[in-house]
Amino acid sequence: MKKPHHPDTHELHDWHIYGPKNSEIVDLVERLAFEHGWRVAKIELLIVDALKARLREEVQQSEAD
Repeated sequence: MKKPHHPDTHELHDWHIYGPKNSEIVDLVERLAFEHGWRVAKIELLIVDALKARLREEVQQSEAD
């Protein structure tokens, strides 16, 4: 499947290498890890779950339109 064009395509392709550009994401991840003892796997699961939930909302909204 060919991915559609997106204005942030280059950044999206580099995401897994360089991580997010928004330093607040890094700050929040570090707080969960260092202040609350969360492991990286748990933090990544939280991120995946939140993104999946948001994607479900987007799909439901587009189906309602």
